[in-house]
Amino acid sequence: MGCRIRQFVPGLVYSVSIRCNDRQFLFKPNHDPAAPLLDASCSPAAFDPRNDLVPTPSVINIIGACLGRAQRRHPIRIHWFECNLHHLHIGFSVDDDAMRENVAPFFRTLLSSIARAVNKLWGRENHVFGERYRAEPCLDDAAAEQQLLYAVANPVKDRQVERVVESPFFSTFRHAGRGEPLRFWYIDFSGWWKRGGPRKGNRVKDFLTWVDVELAPLPALCALTEHQRRARMRHLIRDAERAAAERLALEGRGVVGVDALRRLDPRDRPRSPKESGRQPLCHASDALARREFERTWRELLQEHRRASFDFCAGYFEREFPEGTYRPPLITPYSASRL
Repeated sequence: MGCRIRQFVPGLVYSVSIRCNDRQFLFKPNHDPAAPLLDASCSPAAFDPRNDLVPTPSVINIIGACLGRAQRRHPIRIHWFECNLHHLHIGFSVDDDAMRENVAPFFRTLLSSIARAVNKLWGRENHVFGERYRAEPCLDDAAAEQQLLYAVANPVKDRQVERVVESPFFSTFRHAGRGEPLRFWYIDFSGWWKRGGPRKGNRVKDFLTWVDVELAPLPALCALTEHQRRARMRHLIRDAERAAAERLALEGRGVVGVDALRRLDPRDRPRSPKESGRQPLCHASDALARREFERTWRELLQEHRRASFDFCAGYFEREFPEGTYRPPLITPYSASRL
């Protein structure tokens, strides 16, 4: 079965999710609560420039630094970025055609850098993400806010913690709800090698660099002040936590807890198999808007299919529907060129 084509329209918020290969717990927490950007085995003194200790990043810092670097190289508007044991939730939008061109390289840079850093952290050599990311448009402001709340409250929904603020995973809630900075670090090995690396006696620690993640408010909340947006976020999350607590009480179930999450093996996976449902075509609070989108989507598929046939047949000037991507060209090699 072919992959769904992608169309990114300026002004629309897109909800993205991507899961780890075999649902392994590769994003399990490994940091000290007193130093969330460092591995628990790393001393907080590693940030002191007077010693030669090289800091070891935590999973939180790995994701934050990769996100900040990808956003700096390929700017797009990030509305939320939430992590769980084995998957990520991302919300983004683009302002214009120029920013839309950054979507593909942004995700390529982000996911590949996370995969390399996570494999290095856990000493493994395999794929981190077992599939390409899924992106669905939010057709209205209510749907975008609902997807934001779903992503932020996901650890509560999955019975991992009782409150979102207790989540040991990477989350943008503390920034969106409390104003805490999203600032992370990485070692600039490219600059280290350009300066001669160990041959010139350069310390790796001297190339420690900080990067910030810029979080954009949802389009519907831009008219509110920063204080009002934070208050609204905290209020909505409290309602979601209360609803989750009531559901767990009726089911007679408890939460896993942070301590148990820290004891997990990153190569382990859930016991129950994943029951994957049909990927939603879009998110909308109005059924009429959803049906209208489905109609225009079928027309888009037909037009994109005709354009793809022409393009692959050699008509390279063929125009594609706005916001979509051309299929890759496969050039066969002759025996004389091998």
